[in-house]
Amino acid sequence: MEVLLRAKQVAEILNVRPSTIYDLAHRGLIPHIRISQGTRRTLIRFRSTDLEQLLHDRTVPVKKDPRTK
Repeated sequence: MEVLLRAKQVAEILNVRPSTIYDLAHRGLIPHIRISQGTRRTLIRFRSTDLEQLLHDRTVPVKKDPRTK
């Protein structure tokens, strides 16, 4: 079974704040697993494979310089 990441760990990988990760998850912009619905904050976790795929899908390829062959 794959190890699940906490929001803080994902935030460190992406170099953003944990609150940004929670916001992205809430808006459906980052795949996550909802573990439980808490009174203050929903407990969520992230699969590393989902994170890798998200980064792959959002990577902008380098454009070739038309002047070079």
